[in-house]
Order: sequence, then C-alpha cells, then structure tokens
Amino acid sequence: MTQPGHSKRAGWVVMAAIVLAAAVVLTSGCSSTTQHRWLTFFFDGVSPTNAAPGALAARTANTNTVSGQVRQVAAAPKPPQNIFHPPFIQNQCADCHKSAFSQDLTVQPPKLCFNCHKDFLAGQKVQHQPVAEGECVSCHSPHQSPNQHLLVKKGNALCLTCHDDPLAAGKVKHQAVEAGDCLDCHAPHATNFKGLLKKSVKATCADCHDDIPGKKKFVHQPVGDGECLDCHAPHATKFTGLLKKSVKATCADCHDDIPARNAKDVHQPVGDGDCLACHTPHAADNKNFLKKTAPALCWDCHDNFLAKAKFQHDVVEDCTGCHKPHSAAGNFLLAKDVLKVCGDCHDDKDLKADKGHAGAEGKSCLVCHDPHVGTDANLLKPSAKPK
Repeated sequence: MTQPGHSKRAGWVVMAAIVLAAAVVLTSGCSSTTQHRWLTFFFDGVSPTNAAPGALAARTANTNTVSGQVRQVAAAPKPPQNIFHPPFIQNQCADCHKSAFSQDLTVQPPKLCFNCHKDFLAGQKVQHQPVAEGECVSCHSPHQSPNQHLLVKKGNALCLTCHDDPLAAGKVKHQAVEAGDCLDCHAPHATNFKGLLKKSVKATCADCHDDIPGKKKFVHQPVGDGECLDCHAPHATKFTGLLKKSVKATCADCHDDIPARNAKDVHQPVGDGDCLACHTPHAADNKNFLKKTAPALCWDCHDNFLAKAKFQHDVVEDCTGCHKPHSAAGNFLLAKDVLKVCGDCHDDKDLKADKGHAGAEGKSCLVCHDPHVGTDANLLKPSAKPK
C-alpha cells in the first residue's frame, strides 16, 4: 500500500520535471536575450549576456551565493615559492650522499659544501662558530627553502636562534640595528675583523656617520684611532648617545684625575659629570675640545660682568689664567693662593714701592681690590677707596 508521504514527494518530482522541460522548450526557439531572461528567472548565478568567455568560471571561483545575493570571497594567498638546491632539483643525490638511497654523506660539512662553493674560511682570522664546526644545516636547508640562500629562517630571526636579542639591552637603540639587517655590518661566515664585522669598526661606523670627526683641527684620540666601541655600544644601551656608561663614568675611564683627588673646590659641571657642557666628545676647532673659547664659554653659566664694566682687569679675557676649570685645592677654583696668583703678574718690588700697599704684606689682595672689574683704574672696592 502506498504511503501518503511518498505520493506527495513523487508529485513534487513530477512537477519539477515538467517545469524544467517547459523551460527547455520555451528557450530552445527563443533569441539569446529571451533565453537569458528565462534562465535568470528559474536559476541563480547566471552570468551576464555580455560576459567574456570564462567569466562565469572566474566569477563562481571568487563568489558565493547566499539567499540569492552574491558575496565576494577573498582569494587565498599564494604560498611562497621554494628555492631549490641545484643538486637536489637535478636529482644529483650522489653528489652529496653515498647513494641515492642513503642519508649518509660522502664527506662531512663544510668540506662537502666546498666541493661546489668557494672556501670562504680560507685566510680568515675570525670564523663564525657554526661554520667552523661544519654546522651548515643550522642555518641552511640542504634541499629547499622559501628563503634566499636556502636559509631556514628570514633575516634577523635566524640570528636570534642562537644570539640574544641585542636590542633588549636598553631603551636607547641604534637606529641602524632597529631598521636593518645583521648582515649590514656582520659577515655570516668569516672575516678578519673582531665581532665578525665586514670592515674595521672605524670603517663600519663611517658608512653612516661620515661627519665624525669632520675637518676639525683637534680630534679626540679614540675617535682618530677608530675606537668607537671604547665609548659606544653598537646595538642598544641605557644611556643617551649609545654610551656604554654615563658621560661621567665614560670620561673617567681615561681621565681619572678629573676632578683632582685632593680638590677642595670642584666646578659644579665637573661634580655633576656634565663634561659635555663644555667639551665636544669627538673633535673641535678649539684646544681641549672646548665648544667655545673663554670667556664666551664661561658666560654660558656665569653672568657676563665685563659687559657693563667701566674698568676691567686685563687678564680676565683668559679665565684659566687664574682659575682651574675642573677643580682646585683652594676657594674660587684658583690655581694658587690669592697672593701667589696676583704675584705672577704684580711683582713684590712694585707693590712695596707703592705707598698705598704699605703694611699690606700677607693680606689678601681681595680685601681692597675686585679681581675682575671696578669703577676705577685700580679696581678698588668702594670700601677701600680713600676718603
């Protein structure tokens, strides 16, 4: 006995067949435009009448139809194309292996590699440890790789497999290291320079820093000798200017007598380690690598008492004639005791011959005189002027 459900499904099948047959009959004798209208009435996803050959296939490959609406689907990214080692792609397995069915090598690396590749270790003083020990496959894939030179990883990621991230050493990072590749400065296999540098430290730094030391008259000895790494870290550090230490500690590595050990008075910038307030670190046109000559350099911190002076001591144009720039055993950073400083120019005989100095022996000249400027030719203080 036939079930009601089967009879109903059979009816739908018959009806669908009749509709399909009608569509074929109706379109068989119609123009292409009429056929297209009937086809789009009964079916979704019919390509336009003006579509180029193959357009439907391209369209359906990149679209999905959901509830009669076309949804664009992004094309899958193409996988990277592998680079093949020539002996491998040419099925020359026996060039490296004992047979086509063995993984055993005829010779161990790096000698095996040098059968085809130039011996880049010959004559080189500094050799990369994996290379010297024949661990070529630590960095290179022997058969195929998506990376240039058959590397197992790209760029700096490969170096960080063994080496700690050099940029993690501090907040101040060398821009060239952040933006570049380790191989910008370092040789991957062997070289004649420490640190596997391609060139000397001086030449390596000069590739970017070509203005050091410039054409200055005086060049700091470490700079002239290309000893950049005596002061600077090449990758990253905690200190401004990529210094390995603070400015004070860096300078003290060579200039350990500043300030003097017996100093009673220390110039404030020196005590604070602010050496670069007065000196340039690399090169300068002034002696002692001063940024300016005295007294202009001194006016950067001290008031210019010469600007409005009626009379001035003729030696004040050279502050270091009387004062020590860094530290001194006495007050006011004087190079000597006051009487001795004045005595360098003012002879004792001349002073004794002057009646005004009678009984002044042993007393400080500063009791009566201003050392720098005054309102009269003798630089007398108001309290010392005769009434």
